[in-house]
Amino acid sequence: MTNYLLGDIILGMTFGYALIFLIIIAYYKINNLRTPFSNWGGWKKDVKLKERLIVAFIIQIPLFIILVIL
Repeated sequence: MTNYLLGDIILGMTFGYALIFLIIIAYYKINNLRTPFSNWGGWKKDVKLKERLIVAFIIQIPLFIILVIL
């Protein structure tokens, strides 16, 4: 694996994670729900375990795409 390919993977994952976070925040704002993240990216205290698991699974999608497709 060359450095050029590794840089592309890191860049792709960075954009993927940023896009996923924006999608999650946009979903909550469009549906007039409170966002599950605090200002520093941690979980708020009123987020239930089920919601944390669902959001955590959605956040792992870019990693899954990079590892399986590439």
